[in-house]
Amino acid sequence: MTTVVSRSTSPSRAASSLWLLASLALLVIGGLALTRLLYEWVFPAWLWLGRPLPVLLIAVGLALLVVIPGWPVWRQPGGVLALLPLALNLVYLIRPDVDLAFSRALFGGSLWLVVVLLVWLWVPDASDTRWRWLGPVLVVLALLPVYLLTMSHAVGEADTFEFQVVAPQLGIAHPTGYPLYLILGKLFSLLPLGTVAWRVNMASAVYAVLAAAVIYWLARRLTGQPLAALVGAVAWGVAPVVWSQAIIAEVYTLHALFVAIALWLIVGLASSANSTDKRHRLAIWLAFVIGLGLTNHLTTVFLIPPALIAGIYTLLDSRRIGEDPPFLTWRFIAFLAAAFLLSLLLYLYLPVRWQAVNREPMGLTRFVDWVVGGRFQGALQWMAWLRDPARYGIVGRLIFENWGWVYLLWAAVGIAYLWFRDRRAMLLLLVTAAGFTFYALNYYVPDLAVFLLPTHVVIAVWIAAGVAGIIAWATRGLSSWLPPVVVAGLVFLLAAGPLALRTAAGWQARDQSARDGGETWARGVLERSLESGGAILADSEKIAPLYYLQQIEGVRPDLDIMVLPDEAAYRAELDRRTAAGQPVYLARYVPGLAGAYHLRSTGPLVRVDSQPQTGLPSRRHRQMLTLGLPVW
Repeated sequence: MTTVVSRSTSPSRAASSLWLLASLALLVIGGLALTRLLYEWVFPAWLWLGRPLPVLLIAVGLALLVVIPGWPVWRQPGGVLALLPLALNLVYLIRPDVDLAFSRALFGGSLWLVVVLLVWLWVPDASDTRWRWLGPVLVVLALLPVYLLTMSHAVGEADTFEFQVVAPQLGIAHPTGYPLYLILGKLFSLLPLGTVAWRVNMASAVYAVLAAAVIYWLARRLTGQPLAALVGAVAWGVAPVVWSQAIIAEVYTLHALFVAIALWLIVGLASSANSTDKRHRLAIWLAFVIGLGLTNHLTTVFLIPPALIAGIYTLLDSRRIGEDPPFLTWRFIAFLAAAFLLSLLLYLYLPVRWQAVNREPMGLTRFVDWVVGGRFQGALQWMAWLRDPARYGIVGRLIFENWGWVYLLWAAVGIAYLWFRDRRAMLLLLVTAAGFTFYALNYYVPDLAVFLLPTHVVIAVWIAAGVAGIIAWATRGLSSWLPPVVVAGLVFLLAAGPLALRTAAGWQARDQSARDGGETWARGVLERSLESGGAILADSEKIAPLYYLQQIEGVRPDLDIMVLPDEAAYRAELDRRTAAGQPVYLARYVPGLAGAYHLRSTGPLVRVDSQPQTGLPSRRHRQMLTLGLPVW
């Protein structure tokens, strides 16, 4: 390692001493941050960590333990560079308030940056084949802990709740059906770890990490710079909208994974450096990936235009060199069609499982309407981009909120850099981003931000290209002052350092680890002595934990637990069930029951009866109460 960072001239003794002192100072900063973190974490157990002398002794001692065995490294500019991220902890050391989430995230982020730079000093050649696997490993080390530490173990809301219940049962989800997501979710639900809800959430985290790894491969392929590719991949992974979808059961990180894989294949297909045989294989795999992506999310269709453009590039290259046989043959077209249609066969899951779940055939009309999302067609207005200029402001705001001006400037530099480096790839990325952004412009839904995840994949590649461009420029301009390895590392820190600060600052806002999803309340309800065969009419919030506990954990399967669309439907259902003599419990307010029914409290529920209760209930629920009375 020592020979890597001193290629030009050996540092003088005075310079070596200066670098060594700088390394020691940075390690002391890291030690001080660690002692404060431990003090606040275990407070009040280790009060002695709040005293200046023990803290200083520990920080200096830890610094010496690192410096002494590795002094040949730390006495060079590269060694100081590797420890420079520890200075980020000064942001927390000077803060008077206590924020454990911020301090832990910032300290962890600074350590990750140190590890990356140490790996860079170990393998300073950007073309070294070891970066094929080193990069993804570093991406996993950066993102997976973030997702696992902020992920909820409990049932979610809305679509998340639905997927947490439907996927383990191999049931039917709302249109467009999402058969691939449900089948994969079933596999994750079989893991012998945590709750079933957590396992299905975990699937989204895995998809997000894999998508970031593919973004790294794509960016490294386009730029040749692994540090720049790391910045783009990790920046995508900790972007607010990506982070929010990676810790809940949702389809969007799996969608982003398919977009990233397809872009990697598209860029390879368009590259004239690849042989015809390799481009044939890439095209067939691309057809299969796009078809498989459509079984998860229909907006995968916007990958078809860049795929066709890549195919046109390949066809033109084939004709230019006069290949015989040419790239496009009937046999090859048949293989493409077979690969595409084979993946779409996964949609047969819907009619098969519909029959099993609902005990009736799905029918062709219902199947087509389900797959194309017929009930949502009203929200998609294809001329909104022309008739509603306000949509541009909305979409632009969502993109800006996800990245901020700093990283959008990096992306702008990347666009210019890629334009001169690889115009084919630049055009393909631009068409991809334009297609998914165009869809967002025309789709009127509250959660519009998640539909821009594929656009963010492209922006992440542009950010990586911007970092690579600055590294190339700075290396040429500063080569007489600093070794190229150090220059690249400094540019990496300039781009990646703010990511640690952004992650730490946004941790509390996105952390769902302490959330119970209402399970504590629901478990208490279902553990009460509710009459067998009764019905619970719940609202849209309370239905999730009640139904999840019943369907997934098997708690009180004898009860009918339901949510209805409006108050009229609740009243009609209540009237019908009470008339049939079925016990009915309310987990929501239903107006107009006074005088028509007799109501009584059953814990947090309300029992509804057509006749008043004149005696003790046949089953009683014993509750132990502890009164906080003074003892004399």
